[in-house]
Amino acid sequence: MQEENGLGRRCGLWHGHRAASWSGAVAGVLLAGMALASGRASAALPTTQQAIVQTGHGGPEVLQLRSIPVLAPGNGHVLLQVQAAAINPVDWHFRETGKGDASLIPGYDVAGRVAALGAGVSSLQVGEAVFGVTGRDEVGGLNGAYAQYVVVPADFLVAKPANISFEEAAGLGTATLAGIRVVDQLHVQPGERVLITGVAGGVGSAAAQTALARGARVIGTASPRHADYLHQLGVQFIDYAQSDWAARARAAMPQVVIDTVGADTAASVFGLLARGGRFVSVAAHDYTPEKCRASGVICPRGGAARRQRPAPGARRSRLSAGAGRGGTGVQPRGAYRGEGRARHRQRGRRTLKPGRWLR
Repeated sequence: MQEENGLGRRCGLWHGHRAASWSGAVAGVLLAGMALASGRASAALPTTQQAIVQTGHGGPEVLQLRSIPVLAPGNGHVLLQVQAAAINPVDWHFRETGKGDASLIPGYDVAGRVAALGAGVSSLQVGEAVFGVTGRDEVGGLNGAYAQYVVVPADFLVAKPANISFEEAAGLGTATLAGIRVVDQLHVQPGERVLITGVAGGVGSAAAQTALARGARVIGTASPRHADYLHQLGVQFIDYAQSDWAARARAAMPQVVIDTVGADTAASVFGLLARGGRFVSVAAHDYTPEKCRASGVICPRGGAARRQRPAPGARRSRLSAGAGRGGTGVQPRGAYRGEGRARHRQRGRRTLKPGRWLR
């Protein structure tokens, strides 16, 4: 397999360790470890930081370790000292396909400690451990999670429960919130039969656990290597490598379908629904309410496949509360060093999944 430097095509987590050097046993290491004082800012914030900067569109060679300024938080924002950041498929997808800005700091999902408060922020305190999403579009500038510090809108963050690590908290970001969101969108009810494709992935497993918590019965397609994990969750497992997987899914008579795979798989499971069934895909973009209506299927307006603003605070707070009760946690697919010369193995996109919820 081909080697990549920096943060190429891998999903997982990286975290910081020391302000000056990026080294450590797991993840991408940049644990800033500064003592934080009470008040509006920590006692001695640095003016510069190290960050992984994307310098253009292309392969991992466009990712560079650079020294950049530490931004000051504006009105309603906080400066977060990064302890861990999740690596999601969107990070390399935009980089490789030329979508989005050419120059940026990657990373949306983050966990860390509040280092400074902008004007008007009263919901958080300096030194508080939090997690959430960065809201890059709302902040502007060279700002992202693959850095020692990131500026984040205060209402995009929630308190990190004491019983989960920063690495686990960083995994409870985009994918997990998307899984919760689709179950909310589809108004899943107790006793309903819910089919989820790619159920062992980040979005799929979050959706499964949310639906199960509502009293639904969940059927899911996945690789057989995930069978034990899915059985522990309470999911009826269907091996997608078997030629009769679609027939087995049809026999389950799903009333709700959540697709996380797209392409031919999305088309196959869409066709399993009877009239009045409900469908959403986070991987296919062409299942509009009009198209669904023509088949007698109900699809949420706007769908789940389109890029949306971060989830409402109530949904993030619900996630934080669930993690605090011990009902949620993540199992990162991998953890990578953040050193400037760090190298890791490249793996195919289809084998990579964000961190997973576990009971």
